[in-house]
Amino acid sequence: MFKRKLLKQNKLKRLLLKLLNIYALDKETFELINPKLNQKAENYFKFNNKSILLSSGYLDFSRKIKKLDIYYRFSPDVALWNSPGKWKRIIPNINKEILIKVSLISLKKSILNFLKYNNLNISLNLIYDKSSNEFNNQLKKILLNDKFETNIIKSKINGNRGTYLECCDQAEKSEDLIFFVEDDYIFKIDSIEELLYSYSRITTQTDRDIFMTPSDYVFYYDRDYITSIFIGKNYRWRIVKETLLTFIFSKKILNIHRDKIRSVGEFQNDPFEKPLHEIFDKELCLAPIKSISYHISRTVPSIEPDWLKVWDENYKEINGGP
Repeated sequence: MFKRKLLKQNKLKRLLLKLLNIYALDKETFELINPKLNQKAENYFKFNNKSILLSSGYLDFSRKIKKLDIYYRFSPDVALWNSPGKWKRIIPNINKEILIKVSLISLKKSILNFLKYNNLNISLNLIYDKSSNEFNNQLKKILLNDKFETNIIKSKINGNRGTYLECCDQAEKSEDLIFFVEDDYIFKIDSIEELLYSYSRITTQTDRDIFMTPSDYVFYYDRDYITSIFIGKNYRWRIVKETLLTFIFSKKILNIHRDKIRSVGEFQNDPFEKPLHEIFDKELCLAPIKSISYHISRTVPSIEPDWLKVWDENYKEINGGP
């Protein structure tokens, strides 16, 4: 390791920083003097304000998040993409309705976990195709809460591309952050918190709005990416050049790349997400190193085994388990 000169901070200086309301760290106890938290050796994050990493100092967030609009598109009557014949998922003995319910339960819990400690206007908009009123009402019951807004919207055009384009249409009403979510993703409890804090931190560092995907897809590990790694809240994030159709971005990016983003649903592309990959040659897209959301498809969704535990924790809430 290269030699680095350690900066010493004497007691008088620490007291002065505290009196002047400036960030200060006690090098002997590894506790923050200002703000005073009594949390030994723990980093500090305040939403839409700042982060303090004990090892590298503080960062004031210049990128404030005003609102989060989530567009969750679902179809209980549509099978796994490009999978002919019998229904196939890595989780056995489930149908699409069960998968959607478990997915939404996990997403709801993650949103509420974030709102327990932070204030933000969040809306969850369900975009549906080939669904019944009975099933839609079941989803409304699952999502019932007084912390965030829930809407349900029928897609004007049927099919996978139709619901994607409906998300694009609805996103025109958004004020700031836009989160497109497919109906077969399971979220960790800290997913929304990690996305929002990390978005503020990384966009502040790069001085530009970005794309983020919540999944550390297995296919990232068969590419020789030239990448950079950023510190998020509790995870590391790296630049990638591809993603599936669950991703977060901003209204500013939508305004710049509207035609390309819409062309995912307007044209036959190979792969389906090709227009997004072309955008990523100009804009940054980041993925977590270790997933905060798992794609429940035909294969094991992660190189770590905790995906099944996340599934089980949410599945038991609709299956009457302990």
